[in-house]
Amino acid sequence: MGQADIRTSDTERDEAVTALGVHMATGRLDLGEYEERCGRAAVARTRGDLEALFTDLPAPHPDLSSATPVQLVQRTGQLVGPPRRRGKDLVETPASRAFEVVAGMAFIVGIPAAILLTIFLGQWWVFIPVGVVLMVAGGVSEAAKKPAR
Repeated sequence: MGQADIRTSDTERDEAVTALGVHMATGRLDLGEYEERCGRAAVARTRGDLEALFTDLPAPHPDLSSATPVQLVQRTGQLVGPPRRRGKDLVETPASRAFEVVAGMAFIVGIPAAILLTIFLGQWWVFIPVGVVLMVAGGVSEAAKKPAR
């Protein structure tokens, strides 16, 4: 893939429109040509599309150096940092199992109890602590898992 085929971002398209505005303000572009080039910049998909707008203009040009693959990889950390852990890369621990049991009991006992208390006594607010226990116990259970070796 050539450098001109690299896809551009919204930021790079915005920089191109800004640079075209500078050229219009200095008299290098008239209003009609400025509008036409801004329209082309707005729909540009590749670096080559943006560079074509500036072939007959001196500086300033948009900075398209961030659109090179090596810099993108280093900037985003892809293929440079360690791979992210996935659920299958984690193993259960005694603590994670205990919190899973707490979450299961809150679901099996807490939800029906909250429904019955709401129906017979009008205590709808019981759903709030049951929901909190479910969320906290489930989250802590996942956090307590250890990476597989």
